[in-house]
Amino acid sequence: NCEAYELTRYFRRWLPDHQPILEAGSGSGRWVAWFMVQGWRAFGVDWSHLLCARAREHVPGTRFIQGDVRALPFVDGSYGTVIALGAVEHGLDGREAALQEFRRVVRPGGIVIVTVPFLGPVRRVIRAVKLPLRALREAWRFRQVAHETPRKTSWRSERRAGVQGWAMDLMQTDSGWAFFQYQFDRRQMRQQIARAGLRIVEEFIEFADEGILHNFRPLAGRYDSNNGRVIFTPFGKLLRRVLPVNLAGHMLCYVLIRD
Repeated sequence: NCEAYELTRYFRRWLPDHQPILEAGSGSGRWVAWFMVQGWRAFGVDWSHLLCARAREHVPGTRFIQGDVRALPFVDGSYGTVIALGAVEHGLDGREAALQEFRRVVRPGGIVIVTVPFLGPVRRVIRAVKLPLRALREAWRFRQVAHETPRKTSWRSERRAGVQGWAMDLMQTDSGWAFFQYQFDRRQMRQQIARAGLRIVEEFIEFADEGILHNFRPLAGRYDSNNGRVIFTPFGKLLRRVLPVNLAGHMLCYVLIRD
């Protein structure tokens, strides 16, 4: 489903003139494979040995290297583009180190394309109107995870903004609750991008269908993983018509440049 992906038009606009391409958080290699089909030089890095091995098997003719996006195993200025699609939000210590690494490994004039979960108005309202009992339960889970967080003032203050505002998602594992990802608003991302030494070329919100689903499920519908699309209920279809993507979109997206 790469051709139908919301960001494909941005890839076609920016990537041909900014090669080679590194996908940070490449998973099993879907996008690297698509880039190569376009005739572009592309490589992948992912923290998972298993996913890198799977990518090498299914996408021959390129490199997939195991590594951490916060400490990339490449020399300065190695790439013309770095792409991170839903990757930097999963670092418990935040996205700062990853953004700085992207700047380091991209050459001057190079492009960085990043997407992160959008903490937009609709998502904030939904958090604010949660039932008190559920809010207390989530706050307790949050405290269980937060004590493992590195002592980094700028991040701890964001996560302690209150039950309605803390931008942390948890996931349940066999051993209990664990950190999964952060959500970000424009202000947070703009500040961090500037500190990382990158300049915003484009800022936009995309993935309207996924935003409706994540904000209102299961009332809104379900995700069809076989076809890569959201199957809406009648209520979900109504929400999709009346809620603009800038309010309810799922991902906050950036095209950045290293000057």
